[in-house]
Amino acid sequence: MNVKMEHEALFSPIKIGNVEIKNRIAMTPICTRYGDVSGNVDEQFIAYMNARALGGVGLIINSPVNVSEWVMKRRTMALCLYNQSHFIGLSKLVEQVHMLGAKMFFQISFGQGRQVQIKRIIDPTADPVSASPVGFRIKREGLPLKALEQFKKRGLPPFMADHMEGPIPREATLQELVAFENDVANAVLLSKNECGADGVELHCAHGYFGFSFLSPRLNLRQDQYGGSLENRMRLLRNCYKKARALVGPDYVIGVRLSLDEHVPGGLTLQDTIEICKEVENLGMDYILFSDGCYEAFKYFEPDEDGTMLDEAAEVKKVVKIPVITPSIHDPDMAEKAVAQGQTDMIGLGRALLADAEWPNKVSRGELPVKCIRCNVGCWGRLLKGLPIRCTVNPELGFEQYVAKYRPPAVKREAFKLW
Repeated sequence: MNVKMEHEALFSPIKIGNVEIKNRIAMTPICTRYGDVSGNVDEQFIAYMNARALGGVGLIINSPVNVSEWVMKRRTMALCLYNQSHFIGLSKLVEQVHMLGAKMFFQISFGQGRQVQIKRIIDPTADPVSASPVGFRIKREGLPLKALEQFKKRGLPPFMADHMEGPIPREATLQELVAFENDVANAVLLSKNECGADGVELHCAHGYFGFSFLSPRLNLRQDQYGGSLENRMRLLRNCYKKARALVGPDYVIGVRLSLDEHVPGGLTLQDTIEICKEVENLGMDYILFSDGCYEAFKYFEPDEDGTMLDEAAEVKKVVKIPVITPSIHDPDMAEKAVAQGQTDMIGLGRALLADAEWPNKVSRGELPVKCIRCNVGCWGRLLKGLPIRCTVNPELGFEQYVAKYRPPAVKREAFKLW
């Protein structure tokens, strides 16, 4: 690939664990609702991922996968990975992404926890479970301004209008937590042995189930999973150790963390720095950042580029494992962030919905189609239980009908089993 000189750092290779990635661009996990109702991959989902791999992204971190029926009941909009019907489709997905030159990690879903109200609208028996019985209430000032403006401009009900307050969850029992840890470890093993994924990511961000244990605001437990930061990390630590024991030392296991909860009494950047130190000491291979929670929604779906870079740079001062920082849609800002060591990779979510060819276009010195951060076709449809679309990319959601995104023809020698 001939890369324009002004973006050399962005298109330099990097290793995460023993996995070599061709550039510094990662596709961050996005819920799509393209799979079937049983949590299986379908042809549209594969074509959608093929489009991003063909578009030049180096690493694809797959949409969240549920690890058990217990999580599936409380985690909407996700694929599943706990029986044979699930990993047949996922293995096919990995094979095709590999054929197109990208690496793939699976994000292991810890469930939505207290923020499961979307599921409850579809299934009132969802039984939300969290670290402690702490609900949520979103104020308008916690929402992204561009989404509010775009929904109003289009004559739509206000963004998140039906989702501003969630039910009070019940506290997860010790028996449930131990079973969940074992299910996570099993899903990691299936990711490696049955699906051929290059690695996995444990999801502990956004205010969801895993994050609720890390947060001093959300974790009010009086047992070994609550209290000190060391105790609040127990769920994450146990999941990692049990998974590592099954897959060995060389398989990539990373984590997604929110940099700051941005809510009074919540997790702070300093807390996250300490968590990241421990994550590295445990032996995890990388960290993907996010920010905020539902009460501070505007931080993990920000209106502007680079809002997490300063905080990510603070973490990079104390850890050596690679970090991935999302929401940097501007190519020049992305190049500068990597070149100056603020982050090791950039993570693109909505930018790759708007233009699957973002990496290839940038490498050629062209401008990608710009995501306008309206949230209308992505979050707006997800909140209604519908598959995602994009207001600036009419192809999104219909990739299965585009010939070049169908299963690629490759030479036999290019096909390698893991």
